[in-house]
Amino acid sequence: MVTIAIDCGASFLKAAKIRDGLLLRQIQKQTPPIPAASSLKYKHGKLVERLLAAVQDILTDLLAGETEAMLGISNEMHGFVLALEDGTPFTDHISWQQELGDIALRPEGKSAREILQERFGAAPGVRFRHTGMPLRAGLPSCNLLYLSRAGNLEGAPNQLFFYTLGDYLLRRLAGCAPDIHPTNAAATGLYDLEQKDWDEELTAFCCGGARIMFPTVGGRSLDFCFGKTRIYALPAIGDQQAALLGAGLEEMETISFNLGTGAQVSVLSDNPSPEEGVQIRPYFGGRSLCTIPHIPCGRALNVYFRFVRDLLSRFEVDVDERVIWDKVLEMERDGVECGLFCDLSFFENAITPNRAGSISQIGEYTLTGANLFHAVLRAMIENFLRCADKLAQPDGRFRKILFSGGVARRIEAIRDGIVRHYLPGITITVAENETLFGIARYLSMDNGA
Repeated sequence: MVTIAIDCGASFLKAAKIRDGLLLRQIQKQTPPIPAASSLKYKHGKLVERLLAAVQDILTDLLAGETEAMLGISNEMHGFVLALEDGTPFTDHISWQQELGDIALRPEGKSAREILQERFGAAPGVRFRHTGMPLRAGLPSCNLLYLSRAGNLEGAPNQLFFYTLGDYLLRRLAGCAPDIHPTNAAATGLYDLEQKDWDEELTAFCCGGARIMFPTVGGRSLDFCFGKTRIYALPAIGDQQAALLGAGLEEMETISFNLGTGAQVSVLSDNPSPEEGVQIRPYFGGRSLCTIPHIPCGRALNVYFRFVRDLLSRFEVDVDERVIWDKVLEMERDGVECGLFCDLSFFENAITPNRAGSISQIGEYTLTGANLFHAVLRAMIENFLRCADKLAQPDGRFRKILFSGGVARRIEAIRDGIVRHYLPGITITVAENETLFGIARYLSMDNGA
């Protein structure tokens, strides 16, 4: 039986047809752009309907001639959809990039994040340590509270249903509600890691007066037909865990650098303990991830990329994006250390409390394209290593570095800068198609555990 793996990422929809561990076919589509929080239109479902249509097109293509198949989906974490009982979207997909939790609400004049912190954070974040997730403006907990307090749920029917993105897609494909995997439940900020279930008081508070049903946390499989193909599917999983499973994260002495749109540095733990700035997330095999996410990476690089593209357009120069990237990386290799410093804090991040970036320490003749991009990559590497050192083994040593994600594969200078931080002889692995193979591996595990 073939396996169809679909990764709904922040930048791309990627899908593969896999049989016996061999990738037979692969499809990639650009993810529709996420609307800005200020312009987000609710109660229309435009974005999520486009995502569903793209997934249906992918399945039609990859399932041609197949009578049965396994289906697995991973999704960008921290997003959700509220839907009616029949699956019709009541809200669009609310992404982690839409930081509604920082918008001041009336009449309080406080943001959803501030309200949650006041209500549940009186005992220095104990409640949120149980979720493994510190409060962030883009978490479903904050975004959901914003929706309820801002009146966006007014006019809702008696009951709404909460889905993460992958599970909502399964709901529409299968015609019935799936369970939610712990990797996705925990990513909402509404899940209690100790109880292994939803935090009922927290979810009730975030829902306000709206009656919202949360899915059962579990691993129940779905069995449905898509066209002429019978599909067997497990609940969707978080894309970080899928990527690390596919990349081969199995040992305590391994440190993972997953570098994509955002970056995470992670290690495995059997008995994790809460630590400032370190999140705890469910993994597979009963283990947990100790991870530092939201490190500026591809999303921050895009700020500078858009600047270059805008300059070219002003001179009416039409250049393919791939050519621009190749030239940017070529320029970076010619850059030198000249004191130029780049703060990559263009959005909420794990490094600084800033919400705006900057370029500083500019000399009269040092602001060149080569020096600028050299400084950008140096700042990224320093950020990654600063986080990695917080996760160091008791003896300070790791025996293996695991690289995954498009930025890690594409930019050798970043890998080299990280590797130089560790002792010679450390094993280096650079994963390919890790998320898709991770989904396939998840489907082959005993009930996806």
